Amino acid sequence: MIENEDVAASVNNKLHSCYRLLEESIWEVNKHCSQEQAKAYRQKITNIFSTLVFELMEPLYEVHPKLKPPDWDS
Repeated sequence: MIENEDVAASVNNKLHSCYRLLEESIWEVNKHCSQEQAKAYRQKITNIFSTLVFELMEPLYEVHPKLKPPDWDS
């Protein structure tokens, strides 16, 4: 995983931004699409969330624990 603390912090910010944008996209799809389409979309986004969290963020926080948000484990 990324050892350079400055790079890790920058990447962490970008990952959180991606997460927020994807979350916003779910709200938009829920609002403007059928329930069937929204469910299919949420399932795909859930896979991306899983990758972001378990394959990128968690390993990053193992190397740089102070980057972990205070409410991360809640």
